[in-house]
Amino acid sequence: MPRSSFVRAPVALVVLAASLGLAVVVVACSGGSDSPAGPSCVQGLKLDCTPLYNPPDYPTLFEKTFKKTCASGVGTCHTSDAAKGGLVFEDADTAYAHLLGTDGGKKRVIPGDPACSLLVEKLEASEPSVRMPPGSAPLPAAERCAIERWIANGAAR
Repeated sequence: MPRSSFVRAPVALVVLAASLGLAVVVVACSGGSDSPAGPSCVQGLKLDCTPLYNPPDYPTLFEKTFKKTCASGVGTCHTSDAAKGGLVFEDADTAYAHLLGTDGGKKRVIPGDPACSLLVEKLEASEPSVRMPPGSAPLPAAERCAIERWIANGAAR
């Protein structure tokens, strides 16, 4: 067999493996974005951060971050009178169902996969018009870390 055949075979296998690897990433992240172009998983997400709440659990995140930041006052983004994106953070059980999509709605959290969870995409967005919460400043890094670690740990109720 000519030497060029041996060289081409490994290259073909690498290309095939790379394309299969890409397909696996696409499947794993399929629930994370509304983009017509497909998922937009957060690249380079690091979970070696120090979370604000340790351990990060849903009851703490709901009371101290989601409800306090996203649903305080009338007309706040995620109160029942505004319900932006169909997400309401006034009741812990309803909010959890909305986050995980168990209510038949949009899945915003993929347990075990923070990088491809829509919630993390919104929290980590660099564009202020996309980032949650809205405004010029993102949630503090330690607070985002707590949410991301909670999701990475399975997003238990």
